[in-house]
Amino acid sequence: MNPAPSGLFDLAAALEIRPLASLAEFRSCVAIQEEVWGPGFVDVVSASVLQVTSRIGGIVLGAFTPTGSLVGFVAGFTGIEDGRPIHWSHMLGVRDAAQNAGVGRMLKEHQRAELVRMGISEMRWTFDPLVAKNAHFNLNRLGARVVRYVRDMYGNMGSALHGTITDRIIVACPAAKGEVVSTTPRIANSTAPILTTAVSGDNQELPHASSLPPAIWIEVPSDIATVMKDSPKLALVWRLAVRLHFEWALGSGYVVTGLHRDGASSRTFYVLQLDPAGR
Repeated sequence: MNPAPSGLFDLAAALEIRPLASLAEFRSCVAIQEEVWGPGFVDVVSASVLQVTSRIGGIVLGAFTPTGSLVGFVAGFTGIEDGRPIHWSHMLGVRDAAQNAGVGRMLKEHQRAELVRMGISEMRWTFDPLVAKNAHFNLNRLGARVVRYVRDMYGNMGSALHGTITDRIIVACPAAKGEVVSTTPRIANSTAPILTTAVSGDNQELPHASSLPPAIWIEVPSDIATVMKDSPKLALVWRLAVRLHFEWALGSGYVVTGLHRDGASSRTFYVLQLDPAGR
């Protein structure tokens, strides 16, 4: 969630977002996956699968520099869920040198435009609930809606970036232009119970169903990558605590309204409120 250096904004302004057009470009997507997710990543989407995906109703878009170098891509598949067509945005990767310049958002917005052209009204994707940077991007920047929490969705992917347990949050986002806007979570209820790990010292017990507070906060590490590097055991404690809290909260009728980082303490929280419609 750090601001990008001015040089990166210049880079982003010069980028061209377009569908991939050659085998060499699809192979560049594979190289980006290996750079972003690490050499041990076992779920690489091959150039041939990406090529076929783009031919049969999927979307594979790249962010290209003026010299034709690929610095990021987004790839997804189109199918049926809950009886209606949706687009599943499976993978988005941006090279390290182009991080924090808005490239990911540019790719997502062009992806939405393609879906509108195709007549697809919604796209869905997943992210790791412990990665605060991604949660901020998906919830606060793109305005995505949390659909469900899934335990160990992909299994061990062999990537240091993901860890060995791949719990995921599934989010949905309307494709129609103008419906996805940057949001700020409502944080007026600063006395809401905080659900966190026991090691943080202020974890509160799950409220009883008979007296649910109107809002709760679920804490996550501000930088899970550093936690994983310094203490894998502590990272696992966070993983299991966040799993417990999310499953309870979503099952109790709470909806996620965004992610909030407290400037004074540098702590990070998901903000949840009871759904007034009871959905």
